[in-house]
Amino acid sequence: MARFDLTPSFLATGLAIAISSLINLPAQAQISEMRGAIMAHNVETNVSKNAGKEDGPDVQVEVLWNSPDWLKFAFSPRPGIVASLNTQGGTSFAGVGLDWTFPVSKNVTIDPYLGYVIHNGDPLENPYAPADSVRRAKFNAEELALGSRDLFRLGVAVGYRHSETWTSYLVYEHLSHGHILGG
Repeated sequence: MARFDLTPSFLATGLAIAISSLINLPAQAQISEMRGAIMAHNVETNVSKNAGKEDGPDVQVEVLWNSPDWLKFAFSPRPGIVASLNTQGGTSFAGVGLDWTFPVSKNVTIDPYLGYVIHNGDPLENPYAPADSVRRAKFNAEELALGSRDLFRLGVAVGYRHSETWTSYLVYEHLSHGHILGG
């Protein structure tokens, strides 16, 4: 089972990622949005073998900055940092990314995002050899094995703007190494 262990090295790595992303923002960069959320964690689906193995809500905080001019070629995504803490001791993460906003109507937007996060979930991979099929199958049925300490963060949010300062979002988020990032 994943443990809740925000070790100093995990926090230092997340902080280093956040600081390095901020250093690359121009001096005139301003915060465009701050988001707070209570997210369902590891929701049961038929899409992933890892679904439904950890419980509890996540408390997530995200800060987005205005898009710098040099990102106009990519439809002006806003750079941001995110931290997500699982309240039941499951996998938590922190990282950086880009968030796009596409208006659908006066009050509705679609906001896809892409990022890079580091998490504290363990174990990373199934420790049992394929020949040990019984223990391997039990592990796969019970454990959330993410395969890599660093993951891509992909998602989409549908936002409804209530006022200039308040927007509600319905969000789908997925973390994965995509068989690209190493362990």
